[in-house]
Amino acid sequence: MTITSFAVLLGLMLASPASPSRVDLFGNVGDSLTLPCHGDPSRDVEWRFQQYEYPDFLPVAELHTGAFSPRNDFQGRVESFHLTEPGNYSLTLSPVVYSDLGIYKCQYKDKTVLSVVKLEIGVPSGVLIVMGMSVSLPCFGNIKKHTSAGDLDILWKRDGENVYQLHKNTITYGPGFKNRASVSPEQARHGNLTLTIRQTRFSDEGNYQCFYNSPRVRGNPDSARLTVTGHPPQTLTVKAGGLLSIPLYTADPVRVTFSAGLGSDEVLMLDANKGPARYGERCAQRCELLAQNYTLLLKSVTLEDAGVYKVTNAETNK
Repeated sequence: MTITSFAVLLGLMLASPASPSRVDLFGNVGDSLTLPCHGDPSRDVEWRFQQYEYPDFLPVAELHTGAFSPRNDFQGRVESFHLTEPGNYSLTLSPVVYSDLGIYKCQYKDKTVLSVVKLEIGVPSGVLIVMGMSVSLPCFGNIKKHTSAGDLDILWKRDGENVYQLHKNTITYGPGFKNRASVSPEQARHGNLTLTIRQTRFSDEGNYQCFYNSPRVRGNPDSARLTVTGHPPQTLTVKAGGLLSIPLYTADPVRVTFSAGLGSDEVLMLDANKGPARYGERCAQRCELLAQNYTLLLKSVTLEDAGVYKVTNAETNK
């Protein structure tokens, strides 16, 4: 009797479908996001959506062999992979709007659920900073009282990539942020998880998100969009024979050009881009690059040096 019961139970277990995958996604208004779903090729699949605070599930799209039919407010904003990648029933949603937040279900026509996606939407606050200056991106979290600095777990991301992580007194940085990004552990113990970035670069632009604790909890505000702008024109006055200091503001790849005035051709002064600095003929014997101070020095200035000096990012031309 025991053996028979076990055999029947085992058969039922083998016949039951696999549990659906469950994914939590977070995006900002205007983002492009992919809602994952995979199953058997050549099946009829439908996506359905339950909007936050509303009870009904609404149709999003129907995926048939050789056909794709978006529905309702999702027309023109969803794309499918299944026509070129059989079995991949994921949807790309773009642009994301605030009313997209809620629960998405990917299922066969027989209601077998393949994937459940919980989508939360944020509205990033805008932060504008002039390149080369320091910027603070505010974030606050409900850190447990009496938490020691050694127990803190804080993570900042930009466009989904790690920027800064403090985990049990160990700090790790994303590419390009070492020794520029920081969070005060003492302030963090009291819930202030603000990220400070020194010597901002154009490459720092993007959407930043703040998380704390394990499992991850999003801070408040949940995101911030950082925009880095160039510096306004400056007027520098130098005596003949003196020294002209041209501020570069950044350690990013940089190019400096000179023109005698409006309508005049630009002449290369400096090109520092992933290798030894290259000086133009006008600058070769009189220039010195102070990399630590982000400054280009032009020595023995003459009247012919009067004009416009333009500093740009060598990769983006900003």
